[in-house]
Amino acid sequence: MENSDQSIPRRTLGSLDLTCLGWNSVIGSGIFLSQSSIAACVGPYGPLLFLVGGFLCLPIALCFAQLAQRYSGMGGSCLYAREVFGVRTGFVVGWVMWLSGIIGGASVAVGFAKYVAPTHGHSLAIALTCLLAAVNLVGTLGGAWSNNLLALLKLGPLLLAGLLGAITLGPAATLWPATTLPPHPDWRLGLLLVLYTYSGFEEIALPAGEARDPQRTVPKATLIVLISSALLYTVLQGVASGTATEDHPLQAAFAATPWLAQALALAAIVSLASVNASIAFTTPRSLWTLAHHGWLPTPLLRLYRGAPSLAILISASLTVCLILAQNLDRLMALSVLASLLQHLAATLSCWKLRGWLSWPGIPQLAVAVCLLLLCTSDRELLIGMAVSLGIGVVITLVMKPS
Repeated sequence: MENSDQSIPRRTLGSLDLTCLGWNSVIGSGIFLSQSSIAACVGPYGPLLFLVGGFLCLPIALCFAQLAQRYSGMGGSCLYAREVFGVRTGFVVGWVMWLSGIIGGASVAVGFAKYVAPTHGHSLAIALTCLLAAVNLVGTLGGAWSNNLLALLKLGPLLLAGLLGAITLGPAATLWPATTLPPHPDWRLGLLLVLYTYSGFEEIALPAGEARDPQRTVPKATLIVLISSALLYTVLQGVASGTATEDHPLQAAFAATPWLAQALALAAIVSLASVNASIAFTTPRSLWTLAHHGWLPTPLLRLYRGAPSLAILISASLTVCLILAQNLDRLMALSVLASLLQHLAATLSCWKLRGWLSWPGIPQLAVAVCLLLLCTSDRELLIGMAVSLGIGVVITLVMKPS
């Protein structure tokens, strides 16, 4: 058993652990809740738009892979911003990461509870948050195993649905469904919805300080998660296009195969829970990173079997408080754009390391994709991001890292 006073995590996570963490962060409720909206925006172009979205996210993933090969510590985007742009920039990025994790954890827990038991929503959301906190308090391996189990449970039905659907429809009909284009297609909204379904792969780099051979395993897991998610999203959108008007299009597509439809319904529940599991694993590590960088009290650095126990308790407690507040809609803006902030921090860091005047390449293309998302985001999201950044800047002005 590890010494509970030890403040440096042991490297116990492997490629499978990081990959499952990434799948849980990326393949969540989006594939079940956004298919109808995407089909309503672009009709038969939905599957191809998912491919385009995957290609657009690839330069961002490559930036994370390159930075992970250079910096192997804990923190992901927070660490990269600190090393490249300075300690204060690193704190602002880490602050937003942690804050968005708290808000996202509460929101997804409430969403899970409403999906499973609408009449007991908040009680179930609190129970799920406490259960995942308890699992992570057991140690790093406990949190990793719970992520692995949930990832495999949800991927099984999704992969089977994609395979059977593609065989039944054929490759051409899967990529180009026999549906009509809406009278007024909304390409901007369709692309935004697609790109938002890919957010989450940046979380793979956050626990790099606990990974074995992170220079190899983090880039490997990042690219595996993005490429596999893009292929799965593309196929499933094509399969569900014919039933896009239904409440649950993917399940409706297999109405003639009741056992698979039921398995997909279970996969939807597991997907929501798996997002909570990934958030419960990564959010306390954002808080631990800020303490490790000297911004927060050293007791937050205490580990039990590799897990930041005090950071887990604080993060879970604040998540429960937000669930009890019962009004998370406006705060969700911070959570949604947190991924974009991490992407910007990583891509700009990669660009600076290469040289601001370097020939256009992957970092510049990645920054362009981030700016596309930023420029086309809703006003509410931009205000949320500005407020969270402003709070972080104020904190850096009144505090000094130890």
